[in-house]
Amino acid sequence: MFRPWMIAGFVGAVAVAAVEAYAGTGVAGTTAAWAGALVGVVLLPMATQLGLILGAVVFGLRVRHVIFGAMREVASWTPKRVKFTLRALPITLRAQIGPWKSPVILRCWLAGSLSAVVGVAVVAGSWVLTDSAFWRGFAIAATPLMLYKLWPQRVPLTTSTGWLLFSLPRLGGTERDEFVAAPLAARAYEALQVGKIDQAQSYADELTENYPGLNATMSCQVSVMEARGEYAPGVLTLLKHISENDDIPQRKMSYLLAGLAGLGFKAVEAGQLPAESLLPTAKKALEDAVKLGYPEFELNGTNGLLALIEGDPETAVRLARAGADYNHTPLSLADDLVTLARAHMACHDNAAAREALARAEELAPWSPRVAETRQRLSVA
Repeated sequence: MFRPWMIAGFVGAVAVAAVEAYAGTGVAGTTAAWAGALVGVVLLPMATQLGLILGAVVFGLRVRHVIFGAMREVASWTPKRVKFTLRALPITLRAQIGPWKSPVILRCWLAGSLSAVVGVAVVAGSWVLTDSAFWRGFAIAATPLMLYKLWPQRVPLTTSTGWLLFSLPRLGGTERDEFVAAPLAARAYEALQVGKIDQAQSYADELTENYPGLNATMSCQVSVMEARGEYAPGVLTLLKHISENDDIPQRKMSYLLAGLAGLGFKAVEAGQLPAESLLPTAKKALEDAVKLGYPEFELNGTNGLLALIEGDPETAVRLARAGADYNHTPLSLADDLVTLARAHMACHDNAAAREALARAEELAPWSPRVAETRQRLSVA
């Protein structure tokens, strides 16, 4: 009840009701204004995100995935190189947008500017129409929300329009280097998505040569190790990087810790590192990632793998299925499906395991975990 969004919603509802009471529109007017406020809270973030997507297309960023809606996936299709996903509750619009060519910072700033222009235009249009209760409610809700979006902030999985506009151009030092290196890192990850591990390795080597010590460089190296099934070296590389760098920003640290947890669980599962020494470290990394702001629902698959390792296959099935239902990154989704398949096997349901594995094979047939699970199911 005392979470910020609950308090903001309550204050907004009271403000809307007060305005309608002053306008003398009665219960009907107040209800229409509340409806307008609700629509404004839903549509404004979608408008700014749409502006960002358009900016990414116009100014040369890479749009990998556009997701309309929340909850379970209803349908998806991939014309050319962009995947579109429709989910059950059509109240959000998200996209995976990344750098693809230089100058990265300028392109991101221009895309953010277009996002801000679209958002401000929507708010301004609502104020023009405030002769009706609905649009008054819309404007009262959308205006402070737009101001909030223009406030510079960057947290795990979320970057505000204001951060792109006001903070990005002033980046310096290591953080600026991370952005400059981002196109090369993006190409490495793109190669991994389709199983071109040697090509990804060449990009990772180029990053190591040109940008040694960066988080982007280390993350690419570890991702290639993971794609080769070298979980133990990946864990040791991550631990070394974290221990040697005490100035990693909180947002990036949450990513590193979440990655360390998942990689650690895979190393234990594969028998590459002893569970008694690594599991406590990996579990602590998982807890700390959440404390630093990493969304817990995004870690369902990782928690499912932990449950499987700890001998609770029923919980593993539930968590891995939830992770697969909401995951939109191909490699992560394949991992969740493999965990789900192995959990079904532990529950002696090989038919369900084969179904989950078949979906994983469509995404990453070259993955070491996919190949090993296929072999185990063939024997079974």
